[in-house]
Amino acid sequence: MSLYDELNETPRMSRIWRGIIADNVSDFADRCSVIIAELDPKLKIDNCRWQSRDATSLPARSDPCLVIFDNDRQPWVVAWWPFA
Repeated sequence: MSLYDELNETPRMSRIWRGIIADNVSDFADRCSVIIAELDPKLKIDNCRWQSRDATSLPARSDPCLVIFDNDRQPWVVAWWPFA
């Protein structure tokens, strides 16, 4: 199933999206889930690769993040910050 199957229209994926981490990540090898409210505030996008910030921090639920989609339409979290 594709992200596009869940949306009412095909979004333009040629930009950076503001999102939030949807679930806690428990290991550096795990992928994360995000929600991009501008696309659909109820849609959780799973299986996102994410960029580490340091050797100890992991993304946690509600952390703000920036999400891009690569040329294969796969989501990547390229930056994230602890929820304040």
